[in-house]
Amino acid sequence: MTLSLETPADLTALYTDPTYEPSLQEWNWLVHRAGAAYKSELSARTVFESELFGMNTYILMSMMEDHLRVPDRLRTILQHATPSELVRRDLPIGNKRSFINLAAMPLHYLTGRELFVDLGENGLADGLQDQLTVLRFWREATIAARTDGVLFNMDAEPTNSSHVIGGSLLEEIRGQLRPADDGVKGTIRKFGARLTAYAFLENCDARTAVCDTGPYVLEDGSFLALRETCTDRDGDFPWVDGIRETLPYHHFVIAHRLPGSVRMDNNVWGTAWFSPSDYQGDIIETQVFCTDDGTLRPLGADEIEAATKAIRSAHRTLYQRLAETDPEERNLYATQMYAWKLKPWARLAGCFDEIDWTVTPRIAQSYGRFSDPELALQLIGGVFVPQDRDGCFRPLGAEE
Repeated sequence: MTLSLETPADLTALYTDPTYEPSLQEWNWLVHRAGAAYKSELSARTVFESELFGMNTYILMSMMEDHLRVPDRLRTILQHATPSELVRRDLPIGNKRSFINLAAMPLHYLTGRELFVDLGENGLADGLQDQLTVLRFWREATIAARTDGVLFNMDAEPTNSSHVIGGSLLEEIRGQLRPADDGVKGTIRKFGARLTAYAFLENCDARTAVCDTGPYVLEDGSFLALRETCTDRDGDFPWVDGIRETLPYHHFVIAHRLPGSVRMDNNVWGTAWFSPSDYQGDIIETQVFCTDDGTLRPLGADEIEAATKAIRSAHRTLYQRLAETDPEERNLYATQMYAWKLKPWARLAGCFDEIDWTVTPRIAQSYGRFSDPELALQLIGGVFVPQDRDGCFRPLGAEE
């Protein structure tokens, strides 16, 4: 089934006016557009493999948990602030409310909806108001966060890009870049590799703590690429208790200025691919910033080296801890990780303690069922790469 929906007449209002209330048909146009891009990326580039985590299992459990919990958690947050207010309260980069966090919010929630429908527990027409609560929050926050007047990366200019900074912040970053000689490139390449590997492990081999935005095209044809990588600073992940404290810094932005001969493509949720793939040899200028205090603070060479050593040690310690953890408990960690995307939003809104962050008992107890690899793969395939439609998501409010 290929869904045919008419393109909305006023895309400008849909993409940029937070006071505009889309019609159900317009919501479904957005849902279909996101679902088609999601399916395309998952079909082409994602392989669910991990030495430590049964990824298909925890994806099923966490996204079903999202479907059960996210609407009420958002309603609690909305009692304290609007999405626009929350976005304006903090630096737009270098924190866990990153673009990848925001983009994943509706994608994961709607995947949970599809899973409950495929399991025969819900109908397609069920839960419309909950679904609109999630979509409204995502849309308003995205309008506030982006500086390029679109909701999806594939609609940006250039295509497959995302922009969340501009003006003075862009100039602040440019003014603190340093020439990328071979020594600087080597130091930052090593730091970036260590940090990314640790962030993936801390996030149970998921990419949720690593977010790319750009290209921010400059007047000479070169561009800035920004990579935000945030480890657990606030005590959200109990599996890093005693390890997070060994890291001197936790939130980072790595900025590179690259020539126009390099191509940067950002997918629908905020992961970049570069052509040529070994783009780091082409870096013109670069800098590592720490954002732990809500500002962009450039790190010196000694600070980067110390952070690299600390991250390497923390990675080794965390890997050993996780390897010695019971597989079902590891799976619960991963389910929590994916289902806790709203924690940084709740902290900023000042209502963290008003929300129950425990995993719904029925979801926590479903490990035995969903750890069956054949069932997990069947369910994942039915949602992420459905054979009967060109997108992951069926229309909201639809009848059977």
